[in-house]
Amino acid sequence: MPVELNSDSKYDDYDYPTTSPNVQSGHPGHTTPQQDAHVFQLRTQLEQAGYSERLDTLSMVNDVLQQLT
Repeated sequence: MPVELNSDSKYDDYDYPTTSPNVQSGHPGHTTPQQDAHVFQLRTQLEQAGYSERLDTLSMVNDVLQQLT
């Protein structure tokens, strides 16, 4: 059963499905609390460094997965 993507309305405004059909940890809609914390931390660091683009949750989940593997 798909779970709703843990998103932030400041960054996320999607007009397409955001939950991966692959029920696998780390895929959008199937993240762990640790992965969600990493997304928040990475986004915060990027904002503090002056970045303002591509900070949406789907982009961040992809980056976090690459860092954790």
